[in-house]
Amino acid sequence: MTKTIRTTVVVAALIASAAFPSAARAACYMEAVASAQEIAEGWTIHEDLRIVNEVDSAPYEQGAGNWFVDRETTTLPFCSVFDDLGGYSLRSYMLPKVVTTSRVQICKAKPDGGSEAFVAPGTTPRPDPTAHEVYSPYNRPYTGSCPPSRPTANPVERAKRPKG
Repeated sequence: MTKTIRTTVVVAALIASAAFPSAARAACYMEAVASAQEIAEGWTIHEDLRIVNEVDSAPYEQGAGNWFVDRETTTLPFCSVFDDLGGYSLRSYMLPKVVTTSRVQICKAKPDGGSEAFVAPGTTPRPDPTAHEVYSPYNRPYTGSCPPSRPTANPVERAKRPKG
C-alpha cells in the first residue's frame, strides 16, 4: 500500500471511531482466550459493564420548567471467562474504558407553571445500604430541588473583588 492510502485508511478509521464509538468498541470473544476444543467442551464468557464514574453537568432548562443534566458515564467492560465446570478462569480480561454522554431529565414542567421532580416510568427508589450490601452511587435518580438552585458565585472570586 502506498503511504497516501495508508494515511487515508487511518484517518477514516479515526473518524468512524469518533462518530460511532459503540461500533469501535471491542466485544468479549472466547476465541481470544480459549481453544476451539475448550469452547466445544462448554467454556463460556460473560461481559460485565461496570460503571466506574458518573459525572453530571450543571442543570440547564429547555422550555419553561423542563430541566436536564448531561450525564457522562464511564464503564469498564470485564470479560469473565468460565471453564466447562463453571469455575472462574484466570484467562478473564478487561477491555478499554467506554465513555458515553446522555441527557437526563431531572425536572418537568407543571401545567400551572413551575417544575416538579421528574421520575422516569418504572423507576423505584434505591433501598438504603445494609450491613451486607452497599449499593453503587451510580445510575441514581436526581434527588435535588426543582427547579434546581442557581449556582452561587465562587467564594474565592468574591474575596478577590475590590471592595467599594
